[in-house]
Amino acid sequence: MGDMKEIDNKDPKVTIVIPVYNGEKYVKYAIDSAVAQTYKNLEILVVDDGSSDKTPEIVKSYGNKVRYIRKENGGVSSALNLAIKKMKGEYFSWLSHDDTYEPNKIEREIAFLKEHNYLGKKVVVFADYYLIDKNGKLIAEAKKDHDEIENKPEYNLLKGHINGLTLLIPKKAFDEYGEFDTQLSCAQDYEMWRKMMKTYKFVHMPETIVSTRWHKKQTTHTSPKVKTEGNAFYLKLIKEISDKRMAELEGSKYNFLMGIADFHKEGAYQEFSEQCRKWAEEIFEDAKKEVPKKKVSVIIPFYNRSEETERAIQSVLAQTHKNVEIILVDDGSKDDISNIKKLVKENSNITLLKNPKNSGASVARNLGIKHATGDFIAFLDSDDEFLPNKLERQLQFAIATNGKILHTSYLKIENEKEEEVHSGLETGRCAKTLIYSCQIATPTVMLDLKWLKKKNALFNVDLGIGEDTCLWLELMKNDEYLVGIDEPLSKVHVGNESAAYDEKKQVEGLKAIIKYLINDDYYSKFDLQVSYLMQAYAHYVGKVYAPEEEPIINGGMFKKFAFFAKNEGIKSALKRTAKKITKR
Repeated sequence: MGDMKEIDNKDPKVTIVIPVYNGEKYVKYAIDSAVAQTYKNLEILVVDDGSSDKTPEIVKSYGNKVRYIRKENGGVSSALNLAIKKMKGEYFSWLSHDDTYEPNKIEREIAFLKEHNYLGKKVVVFADYYLIDKNGKLIAEAKKDHDEIENKPEYNLLKGHINGLTLLIPKKAFDEYGEFDTQLSCAQDYEMWRKMMKTYKFVHMPETIVSTRWHKKQTTHTSPKVKTEGNAFYLKLIKEISDKRMAELEGSKYNFLMGIADFHKEGAYQEFSEQCRKWAEEIFEDAKKEVPKKKVSVIIPFYNRSEETERAIQSVLAQTHKNVEIILVDDGSKDDISNIKKLVKENSNITLLKNPKNSGASVARNLGIKHATGDFIAFLDSDDEFLPNKLERQLQFAIATNGKILHTSYLKIENEKEEEVHSGLETGRCAKTLIYSCQIATPTVMLDLKWLKKKNALFNVDLGIGEDTCLWLELMKNDEYLVGIDEPLSKVHVGNESAAYDEKKQVEGLKAIIKYLINDDYYSKFDLQVSYLMQAYAHYVGKVYAPEEEPIINGGMFKKFAFFAKNEGIKSALKRTAKKITKR
């Protein structure tokens, strides 16, 4: 970060620039908010862009509290450019005539620059904002994703994180990069920020310090150039991002383009969105050519239930993707499995392994992983099924996205009724969310085998339930990208004996997951997210062990846990909660 010429004083002069054209309805509120600033070393510069209403007399009524400059109408860019030439401040702050500042806007930004040793440096600070209606009533608070802004600065413009009214810009930045483009009437601000970002660092201050008004007469709503200029700007912007950087941001170029396409699919920039989607679809089609080359090892553990197991095997044999090996793991079955052995003899791509005694799904799956020879592995429980295109479709996504861990939505079959479960909507770098809301069904998962072995991660054989969730969480650590596919590609059969209907199993499963989380160096830091999981744990504990005292669970236990989790850490909160539970 380069230094500018040393600023002379500790409290640099700031110029608040208010460009206005026929703003008699709102300009008073803007000026009032500027005059009310708690930071005193500032000037308020109003540039009247040839107004024909009462704007001049309103502005002049403030006397020497503001500097007033009038010019012929030439558009907001020309008004801003004139202000930059005339300003006396070392920092520039833009205030639209129909918007307002919080009283401490300038003071907080200067303080922020000082606190982080940014004062006098090539730094532009921006912040969050309120949306208000034409009458000044609050619509919403636009709180930006600080972590995304810090780690993925490309999204500051691509996702519209920057509101120009929140900026505090060194005057030297305009000396270096020139004026706003007067040929642009809607995208001139983002075009200027794009240029400045070449050498200036844009830093987010996570505070809400301005209010921007939403009304029908705004240029945003009235000018057709919003679409034409905006679409052209975003297309230019995205072409400046390398394929390598796109992959760093979202795991692959495909993921990046689809994410941006989805973000802009509604609103003014649909043309840009459609172009991003088109580029992504081209990548996806190219991936299809590589699918047949990829071998998949499907691991099916089973214990008795030979008829259901045969159905599962047949669903794999019926796959449109044929480069498959099936690894059956007999987990100590006592029943007749002659039908399974017959299938093994008839199909050279099926291997039958056997545990000498029933040891549980984790042991069986781990044995299957050890013997797998595919590029990818997929899991299928003995009572579930793959739909015919499951492997082919998932492989295409794996290749297009460079995906290492993938899952899909599925069909839940219960009492002969089918229900779509849209678990595949969970996608991206979502480890935090998975802590308390993991809906990944094992028969929907596909893993890159080499990557899995490099991770040296397996199912925890000490867990009788919750072992699958613990493995997914282990694999998702350190911002690993989860590829979610919102297509039901498996059938998951649910019966009365399923864990979902056994409250004691729910308690054990949640306890196992919580134990894993609080003993893991990565996840133990996410106290708040783990506390959400504890809400479910406390709920089931109450139902199973203290049903007559259910109000205690709903009325206070979780609230107390969440409080201590936030203030003292998850381990302390767990100890406190455990004492409450064991007393019951």
